[in-house]
Amino acid sequence: MPTLGIDVGASKVRYVIWEGNQALLDEEVKLPAPGREELGRVFQEISQKIKETKVSTVGVGLPGTVEEEMVTYAPNFPTLLEWDFKPELEKLLNAPVRLFNDAKAFVFAEVQAGAAKGKQNVVGLTLGSGLGGGIVFNGALYLGKGTAGEVGHEIVDLPNRREAEDFASAKFFQKFGKSPDELRQLAEDGDQTAKQAFNEFGKNLGTIIANLVNLLDPEVIVLGGGIAGAYDFFIEETKKAAAGLIVNPNRKNIEIKKAALGNSAGAIGAAILAKI
Repeated sequence: MPTLGIDVGASKVRYVIWEGNQALLDEEVKLPAPGREELGRVFQEISQKIKETKVSTVGVGLPGTVEEEMVTYAPNFPTLLEWDFKPELEKLLNAPVRLFNDAKAFVFAEVQAGAAKGKQNVVGLTLGSGLGGGIVFNGALYLGKGTAGEVGHEIVDLPNRREAEDFASAKFFQKFGKSPDELRQLAEDGDQTAKQAFNEFGKNLGTIIANLVNLLDPEVIVLGGGIAGAYDFFIEETKKAAAGLIVNPNRKNIEIKKAALGNSAGAIGAAILAKI
């Protein structure tokens, strides 16, 4: 029986029906605002879309720290905090529901069916409204006591207590007065200021990746999220910055790959994890 995977973002919700290592349905719904009422309406819309399909279980990826199936920290979607919507969603979809952090669902999908398939030790980074992270060690999702992988909240500027997320997410691009998508379009048209913005972003990301490689020594880093769509505009600077800071000479050319499952990775990962 298929499973339903839902990936909740601050501006959109992606959902897939997953069975036999393939998506039977893969759709996206715009989220007008990151609020409970708006998300509730999206859940209603999804239930109507899949009402003819019986699913065995539902996995939901959420943009925040998930402990004991409750969101306890969500700076980019604060209305999720302490919101126990699981019973209501189970009733709506007529199936058991499990909740996960979205970045952890993302990296698990890429290991199971995407860019890191066959790899045992992987770090996944989601580049979007925030900077999410997930870790796979020895083929299994590593959670520590439950929340390991919060890369975006590493402090990388001690005097100002600024987080990695301030340098490698949509927050970084605010100083340019345009969204990452707008800057990507400008870069595609040859705009030098936009290209320089992505070069600077790439250097920041490379520094963060070097820290991860020095600490965890993964086989591959996988990049997802909306900003990863501009991969070609920042990846060279990312690789160069990482190589300059990785201490092991044999790891300086760490493989840094763009997600193979695209915008569906988080929803696919939630669907796969829901069955485990």
